[in-house]
Parts: sequence; structure tokens; C-alpha cells
Amino acid sequence: MRRRRIPLALKLGVSFIIVILLAVGLVYSLTAWSIAQQFDVLRQADQETATQQILTQLQQYRALLGSWRGVGEQLLIQPRTIQLGEQSLIGEAYIFDIPLVLLDDETGLVVASTYNEWVNSRERNEVGRVIPLPEDYENGIPIIVNDQRVGTLIVGEITDLSRSEQGFIQTVTRSALLGGGIAVVLALVLSAILIIQILSPLRVLTRATERITLGSMPDQVKLRAHDELGMLGDSFNQMVDSLKRSEKARQVMTADIAHEIRTPVTIIQGTLEAILDGIYDASEESIAPIYEETLHLGRLIDDLRDLALAEAGELRLERSEVDLGALVKHVGDTAFLALDEAPTLHLDVVKPIPTLQLDPKRFRQVIANLLSNALKHTPSDGDVYIRLRRVDDRVEMSVSDTGSGIDPDDLEHLFERFYRGDPARGRASGTGLGLAIVKQWIEAHGGTITAENRASGGARFTLYLPIHEVDAA
Repeated sequence: MRRRRIPLALKLGVSFIIVILLAVGLVYSLTAWSIAQQFDVLRQADQETATQQILTQLQQYRALLGSWRGVGEQLLIQPRTIQLGEQSLIGEAYIFDIPLVLLDDETGLVVASTYNEWVNSRERNEVGRVIPLPEDYENGIPIIVNDQRVGTLIVGEITDLSRSEQGFIQTVTRSALLGGGIAVVLALVLSAILIIQILSPLRVLTRATERITLGSMPDQVKLRAHDELGMLGDSFNQMVDSLKRSEKARQVMTADIAHEIRTPVTIIQGTLEAILDGIYDASEESIAPIYEETLHLGRLIDDLRDLALAEAGELRLERSEVDLGALVKHVGDTAFLALDEAPTLHLDVVKPIPTLQLDPKRFRQVIANLLSNALKHTPSDGDVYIRLRRVDDRVEMSVSDTGSGIDPDDLEHLFERFYRGDPARGRASGTGLGLAIVKQWIEAHGGTITAENRASGGARFTLYLPIHEVDAA
């Protein structure tokens, strides 16, 4: 069953929303927790400061009066007047917002307190009734006057926030929520813009790719992005150019192959028809051209097969230890001795040349193709030079001649299959694949080959082979 595709825009949108909400929620939670922590720290500091002030005042009060009588009214409570129209209500209010209990250590009585349960017992305390001490009496602060403990001050924890603190926290919370909402909106807008910037080039590339799958080569895509998407667009354009060149090369190669095959087939067909019509006798003279053309077709098929295997990396090499100098001399002597009027061959071997791991059959054909190319373009009174020498960890072999040289426009295409510098020229001897095969076989041996024109005239082919043993392709 084919899975339903989820649009990339939906994936990105949901991802951005989740990340934005998590980020805003985390910031809000951290802000609220930080404010609460700071309030606790500030409240603790204020409580310690207020406690120290109260303790100092209580010590001074006891030292001055010698008793705790009236300490609550004097130090903890202040009168407050409330106007209701023409009437005035007089009441009392605690000066400090901290829960306090003051004990007289001499009598064990509670002499002052801000706890509600103690306030109503104040008169009973004054007449001598003893009220049980709070559980945190042992943690109370002793009041020392003239080196004598005269009382204990118990300070309670503040559990409720004041109205001003509650108002401040509410204001900060609303501000944080408002800021978070604005941040969410801005983040969603920016996310939408980013999604559009991501998807727009992808849609362009998708449409261009669909055209390629339908067999139509699109023009270069134009992306305004200057990031990785822009790099992707450049790579896509390079791929399209490469495909166009490959398609053009395929068409040219197909036409060249058809041309190479058509000529011998036409000769064979025409000769056979002439024999069947009785124009030619079925003699050795009439059958020999047919045989030559079948050999040409066989060489063409073999060359195309070898090229295909080499380009696919499946060309098998049967390597062995080869004395390259001796192999070059043998092939050169064979090629030049077979000609009645041949240029002069010069072989220069700069020793020592180590033995190499080569396929002797394949490399013999490499040397033969290079020499055949030199013989084809060198007059009989010219010269062909073969030079061998060691350069660092490679062996350099050059084949040069004193012929007409290579057209500069043809140099970069010289190793292409069926390439012809002059389209008007007729069919030449061979299959037209010699230099392409040379390049593929040298590269299969781990080497390289270049072509250039000599300053004094003629062409030079230079190849390099590694000295160390190379694994078979």
C-alpha cells in the first residue's frame, strides 16, 4: 500500500509551531520561576533587616524601662484613622508585616504578638495567665540586656504575598504573556517567509526535473537564493548541461557508429548483389573485399565492446611483469619494418626503467595505436621519436613526430570516440576509436595521457604510468 505523502510545507509549519510554542513556554516558565525566586530572596533579606531593627528597638526599650509593659503598643502597633464622610474611625495597625512573638523569659508570658490567636489573649497575659509557648521557641532570637537574657523574639515565615507584590507579579505575568504572544506572531510570520523561500526554489527544481523525466531538457533554472539552495540550483544547471552534452555526444556517436557500419555493409551488400546478378564471378578477387570489410566490422565491434567495458570499470587486465623498453622496441620494429617507405624511428630509453605491472596484450595495442597515428601524419622523410624515462615514482613515455601536428581546436576532443576535426573528410582506415581506446586502457592501468603540439612542429603524446603495482581493474 502506497503511503500518503505529507507536504513539506506542512511538516515545516508544524515543526516551527511546536518549536516556537516550546521556546515561548520555556521562556515564560523560566521568567516566572526567576521572579518568584527573586521575591523569596528579597523577602528574606527584608525580613532579616526588619528583624534586626525590631531586635535593636526591643533591647533599647527594655534597657530604658526595665520591663516589657506596653511594648506592643509602643513598638508594634500604630494608630490609624479612617475617614467615612464626616465620621472618623480610629483603629490600630501593625507596623511590621512580619509575624512576631515576644516572650518574657522571666515570667514565660507572651508580652506582644502579631499572630491573631495571640492578640485576643493579650489581656489575659497581662493578668498573669500563662499561654503555652510556640513550638519554635528554641529557635527564637534571645534578647540580651546587661548580659542577661530578658526575652525571646520568635519571627515567623511570611507565606502570603502583599498586595503590592501580587500586583507586581500580575503585571509581570501579563507583560510576559503579551511579549510571548507578540514573539509567537513574529516567529510565525518569519517562519512562513522562510518556508516560502525554501519551497519556491524546490518547486522550480521539481518542475525542471519532471521535464527531464518526460524526455525534455529544460533551460537553466534561475534561483535567487545565495545559500545551499543556490548551490543546489548551480549543481542542477551543471547537471542539465552535462546531460545535454551527453545527449549530443550520444547522438553524434550513434550517427558515427551508423556511418562506420553502413560503409562496410554497403560494400558487402553491393559486392554480393553483383555476384548474385552475375556481374562478378565468385572468385577470390570479388570475395576478398567482402572478407576485408567483415574484418573491419569485427574490429569495430571489438573496439566498442572494450570501450564500454573500460568506461564501466569492468575491463579485465591480465597483468604481469613487463619490460616496457623491450616491448616498445618490439612493437616499433614490427610497425616500421612492415612499411616500404616509413619515417625514421628513434628510440631513446633513459635507464634505469623498472619493470611494470601491465597487461602486455592491451599495452602492445596502446603502443601500436600511438605509432599508427604518428605514421599516418608523418611523411616518409620525417622522424618519429619514442622516449622512455623515470620521473619520480612514474615512468614517462612520449611518442612524438615531425608531421603536420594537431589543430588547436581539436586538442581537447582528441580522445573522444569518432571525433573528426574535419567533418567533410571521408572514411579513413581503422575504426576511429584508436585514441579513445588508448586513453581508456592507460587509465585502466592507473596512468594518464596528454596530447600537445611540439614547438618545432609535429605532435607529441605523453603518458605516465605508476611504478608501484596497481590492482587489476
